[in-house]
Amino acid sequence: MQQNQQQKYYYVVESNDIINKARHDLTARELKIMDFVISKIQPEDTQFNVIKTSMYELTKVLNIKQNGKNYGDMAKAIGDLRKKEVLVYDEERRVITQTGWVQSADYHENGQVEIELSPKLAPHLLGLKNHYTQHLLLDTTKLKSRYSILLYKLMRECDKDKGKSIAILQGTPEEFKEWLGAPKDYDYRRLKENILKKAVEEINLKIQDMDLEILQGRYGRKVVQVEIHNNWTVQSTIIKNNEIGIDNKLHDIHIYDWTKNK
Repeated sequence: MQQNQQQKYYYVVESNDIINKARHDLTARELKIMDFVISKIQPEDTQFNVIKTSMYELTKVLNIKQNGKNYGDMAKAIGDLRKKEVLVYDEERRVITQTGWVQSADYHENGQVEIELSPKLAPHLLGLKNHYTQHLLLDTTKLKSRYSILLYKLMRECDKDKGKSIAILQGTPEEFKEWLGAPKDYDYRRLKENILKKAVEEINLKIQDMDLEILQGRYGRKVVQVEIHNNWTVQSTIIKNNEIGIDNKLHDIHIYDWTKNK
């Protein structure tokens, strides 16, 4: 398997605070670039090293057509990651960190790129032993909407037992608006129609081990509680495959596991 293809099967490992307590306005492309950069962090790293890549590798791994315009757009997105701020609430330390995503970026004439992450993000990306979530870089490269990417990450964070039971994300409509960075003037109806339903549809279409369903609780006529269930479980898949006569034996694929250093 070529190196660019292998990269897609690397894990993106982030603290749960980055996933459910960070506030930012990244685009889908910027989110994917961050996932790409994070996937290159090594488990033994004690500080951020310069991430060395190329425009060719970035566009290849992120499934973006390779041409001059897209290379320019990628450079702009990396530049925006340096300018845009993120607020991260660290629940354990009870501290809000305000920082950018990228500290610096160097672009070489031959297309090579060197990216250095903001050191303020280190507690959320290095040496994680507890309260973290990991997912394949491959999954987020498939998703086009920023809302789909953010909801996907939240659903991964909810899956505490790796598909042994139904994962459930629950919160108020206001909490969902915050998690997904929805427009502040959205009421629940617009949130559901314009964001939640579309994100659920895209995730269900493109992510093999997700089968999401939106449920809601009312107080009178007002929706006060929202739940998104991932109805996919390992057991349900085994049962389904048995019914249609598919071999349930899991075929090995090499995945780079950040936490196990292999």
